[in-house]
Amino acid sequence: MRKRLTAILTLLMAALLSWIIWIAATSYIRAPRMVAELDGAGALLFPVSELPRDRLCALLVVQDPTFYGHHGIGLFDGPPGHTTITQSIGKGLFFKAFNPGFLHQRKIQLMVAAWAFDRRISKETQLRLYLNRTYFGSAGETEVIGFPAAASAFFGKPLIQLTDLEFCSLLAMLEAPNTYHIVLHPKANAARAARIQQKVQVACREGCFQGPARKLHLN
Repeated sequence: MRKRLTAILTLLMAALLSWIIWIAATSYIRAPRMVAELDGAGALLFPVSELPRDRLCALLVVQDPTFYGHHGIGLFDGPPGHTTITQSIGKGLFFKAFNPGFLHQRKIQLMVAAWAFDRRISKETQLRLYLNRTYFGSAGETEVIGFPAAASAFFGKPLIQLTDLEFCSLLAMLEAPNTYHIVLHPKANAARAARIQQKVQVACREGCFQGPARKLHLN
């Protein structure tokens, strides 16, 4: 009985390992082509270089403080279980409609895909994908995709012309676009945006940007 159980467990572990290797390999191979297709379709028009450095730092502080230190997953960097920017990108690229799954198998699949994606695609390109492809809910009957589109839809002006509070209002929507929708739930959005602005100010005051600043070449 023990030998049979050991054999079954060995087969299950081998199958799991093969599944993980297959996900990593296919994600690694597909990543450049997927990025190239988006770029060729004009979906990545806003370059990271156009976003002021303080806005980029604010984005990283709120969404992924260890972005330049982790390898797509962030298991040992940042809050336990937090979704990295790389994983957020992976949800849109590798899944039609992401949900963790009954056994959280898709969460595991996402983590492996993000790990492989991070090894193939530069951090700057990942940020360009995030800035241009992040989902901000809807404006009327139109889906709003990307920071530039969100700035235009909700404030009627280019992204680089937003005030600090307006930019924080967009950051507030990232956690839950419908719950913190600027138009549909302005009070909830304003309250979260104020908390985000305070968090960013504290990070600046305490020197939290010193490490990321060097990696971002902001000094």
